[in-house]
Amino acid sequence: MKLHRFYIEEGSFTPRNFHIQNIDIVSHIRLVLRLKKGDEIILFDGQGMEYRGKIGYLDKKQVAGLIESSWEAELPNKPRLILAQALPRAGKIDEIIRMNTEAGVAGFILFEGEYSVPKKDDYTDTKMKRIRKIAQEALRQSEGVLMPEFKGPLSFDELLKAEADHKLVLHSRDVKESVNIKELKAYADQIVVAIIGPEGGLSERELEMAIKAGFKPVHLDMPVLRTETAGIVLSAILLS
Repeated sequence: MKLHRFYIEEGSFTPRNFHIQNIDIVSHIRLVLRLKKGDEIILFDGQGMEYRGKIGYLDKKQVAGLIESSWEAELPNKPRLILAQALPRAGKIDEIIRMNTEAGVAGFILFEGEYSVPKKDDYTDTKMKRIRKIAQEALRQSEGVLMPEFKGPLSFDELLKAEADHKLVLHSRDVKESVNIKELKAYADQIVVAIIGPEGGLSERELEMAIKAGFKPVHLDMPVLRTETAGIVLSAILLS
């Protein structure tokens, strides 16, 4: 029988024991899956390690038990894609994080574009913590092994300082020397940073700045897509 799998935070385990106090995970274990003492589970730390554990105690606030074995997970033989996502309108960021985490994106840089409706100050510590929880659940659901890294929200100027083997800015095919994203050759362990604009797109000034900073303009050989759709399509192409 396939064992249920859960993210375990740093500091919540030793080589021999685990102790989950995340209320959302505890509730899911107890009330949704109805697991009990003696049941075995798989734990992963988001850094490439996985653990087989046996529940020894659980109540409304915690689940604890023994770690029976551990191993290094098999890492995907793919580029490390960092999605630089302009802040979208309310409600869209959740789906962007969830879908792209499931697709295998290695990290997110959130930034405020000229045409972004939300601003950097709208993204409080509480909101960023919720976004990370969405990524944790998406990683568990998709059986991924590496927790995406998060940066931002940044200004556009700050974003342009990102370092990578390939720096891309997704825009219209009408841009001079724009390359079809399918033609990009990115290899395993290479870092790719790809800029996705907000609903109104990137301004001409931002596009010029990105190109001057070394970002290559790329396009999708498809109709115009929404910001929440463009990112996941690009991710699927680069990571497939």
